[in-house]
Amino acid sequence: MKKLIICALTIGFITNCSVENVETTDTDITQTYYTEFMACKAGPDQSPERMTNMISEWQQLLEGDSLVGSWGYAPAVETNSTGDTIWWELQWTSQEDANNAWGAWVQNEDAMAWEEKYASVLECDGENRQLHDVAYPMAANTFGELPDTGYFYAEIHICEYNDGASKNDALGFLEGFNNAVNEGGYEETSYHYGNYFQQGNEDGFLWGNFTNSKESMDKANEAFEANVRDKMFPIFSEFATCGEVPDLYNGYTLYWSEDKDFMPTFPSS
Repeated sequence: MKKLIICALTIGFITNCSVENVETTDTDITQTYYTEFMACKAGPDQSPERMTNMISEWQQLLEGDSLVGSWGYAPAVETNSTGDTIWWELQWTSQEDANNAWGAWVQNEDAMAWEEKYASVLECDGENRQLHDVAYPMAANTFGELPDTGYFYAEIHICEYNDGASKNDALGFLEGFNNAVNEGGYEETSYHYGNYFQQGNEDGFLWGNFTNSKESMDKANEAFEANVRDKMFPIFSEFATCGEVPDLYNGYTLYWSEDKDFMPTFPSS
């Protein structure tokens, strides 16, 4: 399969992020969902207007109900571990459905024309997309709704398992973490999070935090230090270690199957 130009500003997102809209009420918070990430590069013609046109036309090309949501992640700082890479996140109903959708995409003449039209706006590596099983333990609106623009701020921690630990340890940690966060301090931040387990990688996982702004992320981190760290960090440290500096992104919801008319509003600068 050739390199595909399929997405938008990514999440992502790209963050979560399927995280942005998944409701977890009365569900198993350790349940995982199939999600793909594609690495993208901004082209010389990228602009808010062209991004809006590209996403609008891409949405019109979507067929069926296998795509649950899509998010884009653009670097918010120059120090991210993947440099200036933009990430596009796609959450699907299943891995089989995703493979079928990709197969149909490359046979679609209109889709190929769309790729060519926007090749100078954003270029994404569909052939080498990264496959993840993702847990979304907390509903996106637990601490307030996200902006109508589709914007979210993302903080991605790269974590490694300590000796003998595994995905099961990470999933087992989630209930206690939720309980600690729910004790307070996160109000009006839209804080929620996700754990991203890349298929074929038994060495670690990604922990993504999401809020409605950078200021809200700062508030959430203050709440973590005040109310959560002492209770939960020693438990977390028994099975995993994360890098000291997270990757930071400005993210946008690009598509959500429960509101197919939604369009993100990209900033003018």
